[in-house]
Amino acid sequence: MKNIIDTLVGNPILLTVAVIVSFFIVLSFAKRIIRAVIVLVAIAVLYVAWLVWHGENPVEKAEKAQKTANEAVQKGKGAVKFIDGVRKMGDK
Repeated sequence: MKNIIDTLVGNPILLTVAVIVSFFIVLSFAKRIIRAVIVLVAIAVLYVAWLVWHGENPVEKAEKAQKTANEAVQKGKGAVKFIDGVRKMGDK
């Protein structure tokens, strides 16, 4: 690793090429993330439209989902504390 860093620092042209390649890799990753977010937003809009179409209240569904998610997080925190306690008992 030190050799690679020394080579990049010692050769500015190679460093420039490495920065450009790294930039394109990050940009490519960012494009994929943005596409995924757009798809998820589109799915959420379609779900809300479906709820409205079938006469249900999307706000109530969202509140119920939030409550369920909060309960799951609380249960998860309890499980993590339990596992951590068991691990600490094993360390003694």
